[in-house]
Amino acid sequence: MGASDLTDFLRGWGLDALDVVPLLGGEKNRSWLVDGAFVARSYSSSTAAEVEYELAATEFLARRGFPTPAPIAADDGSLWGWIDDRPAALFAYAAGTHPTDLIDGYFSPDLQLGRAAAALAAQLHTLTADQTFPGQRTTRLDPLERIQRFLRSPYADLPVLRDATHHLTVLQEKIAAVYANPAGLRQGLVHNDISAVNLLLDQTGDITALIDFDDCMTSFQLYDLGRIAETWARTPDHHADPTRIHQLIDAYAATRPLTTRESDLALDFIATYTAATGADYLTNLPHVDSPTDSYSMLFFLDLIGEQ
Repeated sequence: MGASDLTDFLRGWGLDALDVVPLLGGEKNRSWLVDGAFVARSYSSSTAAEVEYELAATEFLARRGFPTPAPIAADDGSLWGWIDDRPAALFAYAAGTHPTDLIDGYFSPDLQLGRAAAALAAQLHTLTADQTFPGQRTTRLDPLERIQRFLRSPYADLPVLRDATHHLTVLQEKIAAVYANPAGLRQGLVHNDISAVNLLLDQTGDITALIDFDDCMTSFQLYDLGRIAETWARTPDHHADPTRIHQLIDAYAATRPLTTRESDLALDFIATYTAATGADYLTNLPHVDSPTDSYSMLFFLDLIGEQ
């Protein structure tokens, strides 16, 4: 991606950037710190319609005081443009640092932070209740659809995955029935990746920002508890910790009380989310020795054993 492309993009925001520094750590996108005050992001996989949805959602949240970087409108009023034929946007720079006590670079033992993240998810869901946003999110990230894709794949026929495939089949049948009868289950904006690596903290450890809405979607909002549980409810050897899971659910419910049906199905939605993550991981391996080659699938199988 040439510097001239980024320079042309920034001119649409009236910026003649003097200091542009590439930012490391993005899994799917490229980002640059601009003049120490802005972050420019080029989306590698999201479509223009998906970016439009994400930016409308984050602008809505930021305007209501939710801690997430606000997208900045260009001189012509648009929230996004193009860099090298890919959608791109400019955000306000969010101060803070990522948590540093992560296991395997991802999982967090800090239950207090996990409870704060669960409460933040509840705040996000409360603010966006009944809201619709322009643009469109595809269903490719929907956990049920991801499980169904796995079950249609050759991986589902592997002998080493026979038991896992059986449990996935039973789960997808149950959740498909829930989709057909969603009464009592609130739907709306789902961040879809509330994890420690997507939080910024101040010097006291308080959350200053939730970032990276790249995978956000409209779906059952209980799904956000899936990534939260995966991140903050593990034992040191990566198994699911039921006590921590319930503490995280309680932290969410303290801010946004669950409906009776949400309370009944919370563990099923967490299981569906983690199963989908595990299935995606396994189908990207050149060789599978065990379902527990994926920590997410291990987490799912632990949950099935608890129910």
